[in-house]
Amino acid sequence: MSGINIRKNRGAALLMFVMISIIVASALLLKALNIANISGLSSERQVLNQAKQALLGYAISYGDKNLNRLPGYLPCPDRTGDGLADSPCGGVNSSVMGRLPWKTLGLPALRDGAGECLWYAVSGAYKESPQGALSTDAEGQFLLFDAKLNSLNGLNNKDAAIAIIFSAGKAVAKQNRSVTAGNTTECGSTRAVDGVNLTRNYFEQLSNINNANGSYGSATLLGQPISPVPSVNFSVFIDSGPVPAEAPRSFNDTLMKLSARDMQKNYTYMQKWVGKRVRQCLARYAANNAGKLPWPAILIPPGNPSYNDNATQQRFGRIASNLSNSQANGLSPIWPMDPLQSGTRCFNWNWWPAFRETVFYAIDNTVTAIGIPAALSLTVDTVATTAVILVAGRKGDTQQRITGTNKATLSNYLESGNMIDLSTGNIPPGDENFISSDTAAAFFNDYVCTLSSCP
Repeated sequence: MSGINIRKNRGAALLMFVMISIIVASALLLKALNIANISGLSSERQVLNQAKQALLGYAISYGDKNLNRLPGYLPCPDRTGDGLADSPCGGVNSSVMGRLPWKTLGLPALRDGAGECLWYAVSGAYKESPQGALSTDAEGQFLLFDAKLNSLNGLNNKDAAIAIIFSAGKAVAKQNRSVTAGNTTECGSTRAVDGVNLTRNYFEQLSNINNANGSYGSATLLGQPISPVPSVNFSVFIDSGPVPAEAPRSFNDTLMKLSARDMQKNYTYMQKWVGKRVRQCLARYAANNAGKLPWPAILIPPGNPSYNDNATQQRFGRIASNLSNSQANGLSPIWPMDPLQSGTRCFNWNWWPAFRETVFYAIDNTVTAIGIPAALSLTVDTVATTAVILVAGRKGDTQQRITGTNKATLSNYLESGNMIDLSTGNIPPGDENFISSDTAAAFFNDYVCTLSSCP
């Protein structure tokens, strides 16, 4: 074969390879676009969703990375644009707003379609510093509305945002994103007053809602008091979705919220973390008291929860802080030191006040302060046990935990087979049998341990 023919064949092969490459690349691009369309996420929202998933991962791993710290916390925002969370941020339980701390989250500097780095707001109870009253019932502080002021927050604001990730888009009229020479960071400036660090140079107003600070044109919206960030109250933001035709062309904010629905795995992890700490402390107390456990603090309708151990020999209730009646029966009047946290007494943790209302326990007759010798009658999933610890999950749609009567009604905390003795919590003469799951129940999120183990 001549050299000319060889070159022709090679050229044809190269052309064929290029064509195949273009076809494959086109197919991959179409597949990616189809995935984006199927998932309902534009490329802009895919970037926001990447940040959201990183925040959820940060929350669920917080307890593993911070010894003896409750999981579920989210980072403070970044104030300078270097990608690092700036802690502490604001006051206790006060919401805050700033740049997304991408470096703290283990992300690259995520940018929107205009090349702008993302912003972020977090509710006060969920931010890691200073730590507030985080629990599985902690509410989000951000209310979202569409351009016609329709609420996007669900029934009774149960879907209020815990955190929001923002895409700012291109600068519009009067927005000045300037940086003083020598102060530039990846996403902002080390000089706080530079235009690049100010939210008003990134976010706009629509329908009287100002996305730059979460404020509204009046003090209330749909009956809710509204305050700009930072605040311990609700703030409001507008998530218009596709910008309506009547909106000013200058409005180009895109938002993605992180709500309680998104935090369900985190709440379950929090329940397990709390249940295991409680179990360790009860087991240590029993070991120090010849296998006996103190009387629980019983439910007292219609008053607010009492945390004094009872004198009526009832075997179900909340964890008591005052053990005087148990002491009268010969047991220790104080809880032991936490086996997992040196130097800290059990149930004296800084996170405990936000959880103690949701933790219950039952004890078998054989391990009460008066110790009645008999076969074990208390069971979990039909297996006999000396004690049961139950950590209620986030309240369901029909559960209320506001008034004293609410707090004394067991059905506002536990579900299904764990609803002993018509909610009064008396054993005996109530039900001695508890369950760890119920696939047939419409709603069940109790976490259950025995004195010997937690799943």
